[in-house]
Amino acid sequence: MVSIPYLDKADLGPLADAAASWKALPAKYDALQREFEQRVINHLKGHWEGDAAEAAFVTMGKARTEYENAATEAERIAKLLLDAHGEFAASQKQLHALLDEARNDHYKVYDDGRVEDVDPRQDSPTASASPGLAEERKKKLDSLVSRLTRVLEVATAADEAASSALERDANGDSQSFNTSVYTTLDSVEADQAAALMNKKGRLSDAEITKLNLLLSANKNDPEFSRDFAVKTGGENMLSKYNELMSPPAGTTLSKEQLAQLKELKANLGTTIGTATTSDDGGKPNKDITDFQNDLLKAGQRDFNANPTESPYGLSGYQLTSSLMSEGKWDKDFLQDYGDALITAEKNGANAGQNPDAYWGYPRTLGTTNIGALDPMAGFMDALGHNPDASTEFLTSDATIDGEKVDHLDYLLKDRHWPEGPGYTGDPGNPSGYNNLGHALESATTGRSFDDDGAPVKHTAERAALMKDVVDTIGGDPGLASDSPRDALRDSLGNMTAEYMADVQGAIANEQGTIKPFGADAQLDMGTLEPFLATVGRDPDAYVAITEASQANTAIWMQQVADGNPSDLNAAMENVTYPGGVVAGILSDSRDQAIFEEHSASDKDFNDAVATGDKWAGRGLGMAVGAATGTAAPIVGTVAGWAVEDIQAMVVEQVQQDTTDEAKREAATKYAEGWNAAGESSASSVREAIAHSGRQMSREDLDVLAGSVEQAAKSGHTAGTAWNSSVNGR
Repeated sequence: MVSIPYLDKADLGPLADAAASWKALPAKYDALQREFEQRVINHLKGHWEGDAAEAAFVTMGKARTEYENAATEAERIAKLLLDAHGEFAASQKQLHALLDEARNDHYKVYDDGRVEDVDPRQDSPTASASPGLAEERKKKLDSLVSRLTRVLEVATAADEAASSALERDANGDSQSFNTSVYTTLDSVEADQAAALMNKKGRLSDAEITKLNLLLSANKNDPEFSRDFAVKTGGENMLSKYNELMSPPAGTTLSKEQLAQLKELKANLGTTIGTATTSDDGGKPNKDITDFQNDLLKAGQRDFNANPTESPYGLSGYQLTSSLMSEGKWDKDFLQDYGDALITAEKNGANAGQNPDAYWGYPRTLGTTNIGALDPMAGFMDALGHNPDASTEFLTSDATIDGEKVDHLDYLLKDRHWPEGPGYTGDPGNPSGYNNLGHALESATTGRSFDDDGAPVKHTAERAALMKDVVDTIGGDPGLASDSPRDALRDSLGNMTAEYMADVQGAIANEQGTIKPFGADAQLDMGTLEPFLATVGRDPDAYVAITEASQANTAIWMQQVADGNPSDLNAAMENVTYPGGVVAGILSDSRDQAIFEEHSASDKDFNDAVATGDKWAGRGLGMAVGAATGTAAPIVGTVAGWAVEDIQAMVVEQVQQDTTDEAKREAATKYAEGWNAAGESSASSVREAIAHSGRQMSREDLDVLAGSVEQAAKSGHTAGTAWNSSVNGR
């Protein structure tokens, strides 16, 4: 691999000069050709006849063609060298930026790529006084290492491709000029990668390393990905992937070899996803359309690399979904693939009622255990990474054998999800409902489920889907209760936090201060309350919803404070009460999880608060966007104070000690939650007034804070009472 010192100090000037020289050659060859025609061929025409003349003119015609070929070859070499120079210069620029970043942030980068934290704070009392410092520094270090590795991989792939292209003699033993010289490194690398995928027999470790390097360096490049996919072919790609993931019987792979194959799965999946999204100037690419159809057709056949271990092997659907869990894939292809997958299930074992039998034994993942037996799990994660595709798929239906199948109903109500890490491909999440949750998050939020970036304004279609999910689960809470369905709850909690303005607005919004972030989901209290009660039993969901609710309430208070309502106290009470109701419902849900379901402990809830306070900031961002009519960052008077203050306040208020069941029996637990709701709101209103520029006496502010505190407590009482009555307590 290209080293850091080599790339850092490489003088790219001679390469640029060589490219410029080659670029000038075609014009010179053209001039020579014209001079040859004028001074030799044209001069002899009409003055020389006979057999010797005819033979000479044939030879001179070939010479003219050689001039043309020389110009073509020079032009193509110039393009190749220019492309190589551009690749190397870009990599070098990125490396210099990373080295500067490391130095400025007190990290030392060694020549072999190691990065060491040399921040003097690590050896000072400051570090021990700031528990988050070590974790923050470790994240930065890991990020630097990852980005440095990426730059070196790209540079290495480009270096090897340039060398291969310049050494290539497409004419074989011919002495003629080579008019088939590569013009881009992408073409070279695509050919190299496709050749490895098309090679007969299992690849060696060195060849897998080479393939990984090529794919990692180019997996997000549309030109490379398209060429690679087309030259490999859909069915052949699945066959080779299956072969690589299924070593011969009796083979024991090392940790390094297993890590290499996992990396290949990720690189190959991302590359193929990129290929499906490539087009020709906005028009569908016929070759890619054929490739996608090849993948769909291959889904129906079995690929068996080890017949002695299993008579069936894995299906094309299982292999494709394994790859599909990585990267961005074409929306229309995902729609077609999902319909084909559901059709296969409904026409499979037991008319689709038992996917365990259809996708499970005697099929096996083999000794590598990479991938998932349930192809729906990988497909759900594909939707989870492709928001437009997930929204379209989960709001549409298909006609299968004359029967109309609603995609959401099938996945949420009708389908039996096989359980176990072998089916999901994730030892930490053995329930496919977790993958379904990823797809639902993506579909309703407009962001990949694992994307912590800026919020995306809710479209009417996504808001309508959120309402559909709330109505469906709120109408039948069993759809998200008990194992394995409770694996949905963390995602449902994130979705609820994302739509917190819609939630609070549905509870009470007499003065219209609470505004949705984009389209209004128009939630109905009849289903919203049981939905919240069910979802809130999950610690992560509880924290996400609580933080988002408190953050939203703070912003609506700020809006009231910045405005000029005729009755300030009443206006503040109106925007406080909904958050109190949410807190009351969740307090009772938390009790149920700890003392009745025994699905979580008090420590689980407090640990979730300590590690998951992102929703305070995200909730603020969406509320500010709704309040100001933009998706702007959290700045200015409306919330300039709020992020750190609210996050700290949320952690303090949400963390509670409920391990002593006697507290609950004595109603102490209820009083704690009730008081916390009131105190939180009182703190928020004081901050809102302080940042609004309003002049209030201490007495008036105390009265306002007391009024808001009572509104929050009233809401908490109402929410708790509703939840308790529904659950017969």
